[in-house]
Amino acid sequence: MTRKTSRNDLFINRLSSVIREENYTKGIFTMKKNTMMRVATVLMVAVLLTTCAISGTFAKYTTAVSSHDEARVAYWGFQPATMDITNLFEKAYDSTVSSTVDVIAPGTTNSETFAFAYNEANATAPEVAYTFTVSVDGSYCDTAIANNANIQWRLDGGSWGDWGTLLNNIKLLSGDASGTKQYTPGQLPEAFTTADNTHTVEWQWIFSTDASGDALDTEMGNAADLADVKLVITINATQVD
Repeated sequence: MTRKTSRNDLFINRLSSVIREENYTKGIFTMKKNTMMRVATVLMVAVLLTTCAISGTFAKYTTAVSSHDEARVAYWGFQPATMDITNLFEKAYDSTVSSTVDVIAPGTTNSETFAFAYNEANATAPEVAYTFTVSVDGSYCDTAIANNANIQWRLDGGSWGDWGTLLNNIKLLSGDASGTKQYTPGQLPEAFTTADNTHTVEWQWIFSTDASGDALDTEMGNAADLADVKLVITINATQVD
C-alpha cells in the first residue's frame, strides 16, 4: 500500500534541501576564501621582494678602490759592435817598405779609427747607472821604440807625443784618467756620444835628417832581437747595482 506524503514529510524534505544548499554555499565560500588568501600571500611576497630591490638600488652603503701600474724595460742603448784596429800597422807602405809581417820603419806613418756606438732609438742615454771603462791593458812597446824621439803618437789629431802619452789619452776617453768612470742614468761619456763616438790613433816614424838620428834608427834596424809594439784597446760598459 502506498504511503501518503504528509505535511511533516514535506517540511522535513524542504529543510534538508535548504541545509544542503547552505552547506554547498559555505563550501564555495570557503574555497574562494582560501584562494584569495593564497593570492594575497603571493602579492605580499612580491611586494616585499620589490621593496628590497628598490631599497638596494636607491639606498645603500658602498665603498670601492682601484689601482693601476705598468712599466717597460729600462733602455740600455750601447750596441754590440766589433772594434777593429788591426790595420794600425801594415806589412807594406807604398812601394818603399814591404814585409811578411806588420812592421814600422823610418819614413812610414799610418792611422786607425775605433768607436763604441750608442743608439738613441729609445733614449738619449742609458736609463740605468753603469761603469764605463776604456782600457789599454795588454799593450806594450819596447824601450827602443818608446825612447826614439822620431817615433811619435797622437789621438784624434792632437799634438804628437810619446807612447805613454798616447795610452793616457786613450784612457781619458772614459771620462777619468784611471780609465774607468761611473755614470748615473741619463749620462753618456762625452767621448762616446752619438755625435762623436769615433776616435783615431795615429803614428809616424819621422825620416831622420841628421846623423845622430840615422845612427839610432840604424841600430834598431840591425838589432838581433827587433823591437816591437802592440796596442790593445778595450771598451766596456757595465750596469751597476
